[in-house]
Parts: sequence; structure tokens; C-alpha cells
Amino acid sequence: MTYCSQSVTGRTHGKEPYCRSLCVRKVFPHEVRNVIAFKQHKQVDQSGKATYRLPTEGQPANLPRILGGNPPEDTDDLNHKSHNSKNWDEGLYIWTGQGPMAAHQKIDSMSSDFEQQRRVVEMRERRREVWQDYQDSLRQKNDADKEDVRTWVPNVPPRPLPDTRCVSPALLDKSQVLNLRCCSSQSLLVSLSPSSLSFWNRINKLLTPSVHVLGILRDSFKSGEQRQFAQRVWEMARSNEPFVLAHRALNKSYELWKEKDETADEDDKKNSP
Repeated sequence: MTYCSQSVTGRTHGKEPYCRSLCVRKVFPHEVRNVIAFKQHKQVDQSGKATYRLPTEGQPANLPRILGGNPPEDTDDLNHKSHNSKNWDEGLYIWTGQGPMAAHQKIDSMSSDFEQQRRVVEMRERRREVWQDYQDSLRQKNDADKEDVRTWVPNVPPRPLPDTRCVSPALLDKSQVLNLRCCSSQSLLVSLSPSSLSFWNRINKLLTPSVHVLGILRDSFKSGEQRQFAQRVWEMARSNEPFVLAHRALNKSYELWKEKDETADEDDKKNSP
């Protein structure tokens, strides 16, 4: 499901429309496991599961902690986090993206299986690396021109596609962080399996006291305690006890008010010449 909106000013100045996309992806067993006479995968681990790596936007390092992510706190954790990458598994996934480019890339990926998607990602990564090398060579050429030294610059490679990933800045170098900040579209991939969502446990712990209180309230209605309490309140409201209590409270307030005025008059007399 994709929703886009555009303003009159955006149309006039040719600005990119605001788009939000939501996709529910169900991974079937044959997509990640070998099925005799139906589907065979090349890379399979010891448990018989195919090792198709989740996209970058679905890795724990790029997910919020509440969604089961584990973003690195500093660059020293990057090597450790890289070994904890996750692969596609059976079950439901939710993908959300912002921007028309993210929706376009997602629609294109819907016509490919995991192996074809892996090849496309590798091609884009190589294209991005070639473009980065070209940018580095341009910077070296500019530095060499200042020193009157001739340098060779390769032909202009094709510009890489915009990065639609929601990537932690700690995983990127300075140039990639700048490119990511300029990117107007981001995406996020979250698994809906209970084992992968740690925030369900947090929600359960948060709602446990409320469930306990609601259970006590339900039992009190079943036992008739609430009805008995309402009858006692009604009987007391019909008696003169509320009026007696209100009369005592008013008298007490009036006495305190009088004592305060008398104390203020005595202070005024002491301070007067």
C-alpha cells in the first residue's frame, strides 16, 4: 500500500512528492528451505535453512531497540555486530518506506526471489563502491592540481541509485553519512515473529499490573461486591450523614478563617506606631 501527496507549491517548483509505503511480506517454507522436486537452494546451513541475508534495513544494527534492534553505540562494536547479521526466515515481515524511490525499488523486488534480490543488492553495492572510488580520485586530482602534478582520473561511472535504507550513521564513513542525510527516502524491515520482537516482552511486563487490576475488578463484579458497595453508597446518600459532614466542614473552615483574620488584626496593631 502506497500513499502519496503533493502540494501546489511542490508542483510549481518540481519538488518530490511525499510518499509513504507499507508492505506485508510472508515468507513461505520453500523460499528458505529445500523442498524435494520443487525448490533447491545453493547455500544451506547445517539445519537445512538457506542463508539469504536480510536487507540492510532489516539488520539489528539499523533497527530501533524497541523493535528488537541492537544499534552499535560506537565504531568499536561494528566488527562484533557484523557477525550477528540476520537472514530471511519463515513468517511475516512488515516493510515501510518513505519516498517514491523506496516504493519503486520495493515494487521491482516483488518480481524476484531472494537469490535474484541478493544479486541486485551486490550489483548496487559494487556500483556504489565504484562511484566512491571515482569521487576519491577526483579529490586526489584536485589536490594534485594544486601541486602541479598530473594524475589519471578514470572515466565517469554511472551514478549509484539513491540509498533508501535506514542505516545507522555509525556503520558508514563520513561521505556516506552525508549522502544518507541528503537522501529523502528511508525504509525499515521488521519481522513479526514473536521470537524476534523483544518489545513484546516489554509490553507484556508493562501491561501485567493493568491485567491484574482488571481481573480483580471483574471478580468483584461477579461476586456482587460492587453492587453491595453501590447500595451502601446510595443508602448513605439518602441519610443525613453527608449533610452533617458538610456542616462540620463548613464550620471548621469558618473558624479557621476567623482565627486568621484575628491574627492579622493583632499583627497590624503591633506594627502600627
